[in-house]
Amino acid sequence: MADERHSLQTYVSDMLAVERHIRLPFETQRKDDDFSKYGDAGSIAAKLGDLSQQHIDALDRCLKDLGGHEASPIKSAVTQLEGVAAGAIDKMRKTKVSKALRDDYTALALCTASYTLLQSTALGLGDRSVADLAQRHLEDYARCIMSIQQALPDVALRELRDDGLNIDATAADEARRAADQAWASAGRSASARSETGTIGQGIPANEGGISAV
Repeated sequence: MADERHSLQTYVSDMLAVERHIRLPFETQRKDDDFSKYGDAGSIAAKLGDLSQQHIDALDRCLKDLGGHEASPIKSAVTQLEGVAAGAIDKMRKTKVSKALRDDYTALALCTASYTLLQSTALGLGDRSVADLAQRHLEDYARCIMSIQQALPDVALRELRDDGLNIDATAADEARRAADQAWASAGRSASARSETGTIGQGIPANEGGISAV
């Protein structure tokens, strides 16, 4: 029993370290006035900062309830984010807002995979409380990923236009539709494989395209 509890403590501690790390660029972005100039970028940065802090507080309480202690930064997960975080707060690069959102998307993808690992472990060990926490946080970041995907085309094209390039602004709609179609197609394929037993779980998709919440 002690080994099972220690395993769960380790996963929660790892997740807490990741959340603390990604919050740094989120907070920098929400204070950057340039983000508010480009569509939904400012509201996305603010939402990410709020959610990350909520997740940190919840994970900290969860770890204490499990009798665990917060570890030093975990190399396996946090090191992967160091380059992403540095890029996400780099104010000198061109098209910085769209590239920061891209890097946020990358960080959130790692988080969603990490929460899936945490939830799987919790379910396997019979801890429904931790599994439910992981599910809530996973859903939070899945919605954020969708929001970023919807915002990126407009932000990228507006930044390029502001840099003096001759840009067709209507291309953003086409780019969004293409991305939605790709995800919907992947979702249908995954669901089909799930029904035939080739994978454990299908990926839900909105047949009409991905919509941000």
